[in-house]
Amino acid sequence: MKTPEVREDRRTFLGQLLTGSLIVGLVGVLGAVMAYLFPPERRVFNPARRRMRVARIDEIPIGKGKQVLFNGEPVWVLHLKGDWIALSAICTHKGCIVQWDEKRLTLSCPCHAGLFDANGNVLSGPPRRPLKRFRVALVRDEISIGPGEG
Repeated sequence: MKTPEVREDRRTFLGQLLTGSLIVGLVGVLGAVMAYLFPPERRVFNPARRRMRVARIDEIPIGKGKQVLFNGEPVWVLHLKGDWIALSAICTHKGCIVQWDEKRLTLSCPCHAGLFDANGNVLSGPPRRPLKRFRVALVRDEISIGPGEG
């Protein structure tokens, strides 16, 4: 017994192609909207990582800084006239990554012109809170950072 031949015309095929394309596009847009409304947690503390070695002392001269990752969070380690400071690189306004300006000894946010001093305090712009600080420990010739105020 022969199966009947199914003939699709061009209009039906193009309609199905358009419908499929719209569905794929809507799924992509829906994914982006969901990621915006329910962002993944950025700052997950790993209790196993109490302290982490980030650099050797001679790697960061006075007035310079080095950006490192601590438990997945970008952190600036700064060397200021013999003092060591570790600050979150995440702006407290909208979460953009701040940049170290070694000439002015400030951290600036490229998104909304927020400006922080070398201790993480707000100098100007929309941020209302200072940058989060981390503990800094110098052991022999190595710099380690850990959670908590430094």
